[in-house]
Amino acid sequence: MRLKKAMAVIMTAVMSLGVFAAPASELQANAAPDWSKNWNDVRVYTANYSKTIPNINIQTPQTTVKMYAGLSWERLEANIGVRLNVHDSECGAQARSTFNNMAASLGASVVNILDMDMEYYTEEGWTQDVVGMTSPIRVGMTLPKGSDPTRDYAVISVRQDGSLEILGDLDPEPTTLTVDSSYFDTFAIIAAAPGTFNAYRIASPNALDQVWISTYVKDIVSTVSAESKGYQMYDIGTVTDAATVKAAVGDQIVSLEVSAFEPGPYSAGPLRYIAWTAGARGVSCYEIELKNGKQERVYQTNQKILVTMTVPFHFPAYADYAVAVLNTDGTVSIMKDMDINDSTVTIATDQFRSYAIMWAPKGAFALLP
Repeated sequence: MRLKKAMAVIMTAVMSLGVFAAPASELQANAAPDWSKNWNDVRVYTANYSKTIPNINIQTPQTTVKMYAGLSWERLEANIGVRLNVHDSECGAQARSTFNNMAASLGASVVNILDMDMEYYTEEGWTQDVVGMTSPIRVGMTLPKGSDPTRDYAVISVRQDGSLEILGDLDPEPTTLTVDSSYFDTFAIIAAAPGTFNAYRIASPNALDQVWISTYVKDIVSTVSAESKGYQMYDIGTVTDAATVKAAVGDQIVSLEVSAFEPGPYSAGPLRYIAWTAGARGVSCYEIELKNGKQERVYQTNQKILVTMTVPFHFPAYADYAVAVLNTDGTVSIMKDMDINDSTVTIATDQFRSYAIMWAPKGAFALLP
């Protein structure tokens, strides 16, 4: 279990034009050596060490928990699991005072305080904290022995930024408490008169969704010669027919390559800036090289062609993806993913210089032009 963040932080914070479906013949899944294991069977569980809470459980489907926890394709292949460790909290007097003050402002009182640690794990013992879920999951618990069933119960939760939120009880059973949360750090269970927390009974519409894990595409069948030497990007290719690609380049021989070298700072800087302003949570920059038969680099084609890339292997498997492209005039364009495949990104472009592949939680790029 990790040491809690300095609770002093809390004190100041109380309160594009259609979809491109790549033909099945264009994409071929190449299984990794240990992919005989079913990714959808990797264990997700709760380890309850609390002496005051008899039972606690994750009600969101297991594979959905892994996806909402932001497991990357790489970690899925490594068979990483997710678990929730629950302990009675040992937070200090200042933290308890903060929870008591927040509860009092609602006409409530603190019943119990729990450390809620969500983490990645392996059977060999490796663990790492899950900083924040990309979408809320549902957790239910039995109230401490002796709790008054006529009272209304809720949770004060500590967000990633140290601020506090109130999570109302989502189930009608008087002896249990159920909440949807994206953050698992400290939960203070509070009680008040019936109806006090009605405004906080907000259920996530996706907390009980069944999200399956698809197979990661490692090989793309390209219409022209193409390969990837880029870090964590397995393959790249053109989907547009070869004759059209060659006509766009003005040469009978064309090759496409993701360079082993990242763009320099004058290219990567603008790409990363635009990506972050668009809401990206993660960015990987690549140099995409298109060459003619003389092995001369072509920076701009005379018409757009469809380019498909595998999602960087260290990116979350459940996310929205988009691409920022550095244009020949120095401006940056953002292109939404036109591909329905989970592990590939397809864009229509006539620019072949520096690219930034980016990810954000599902729906984050929906309003991009």
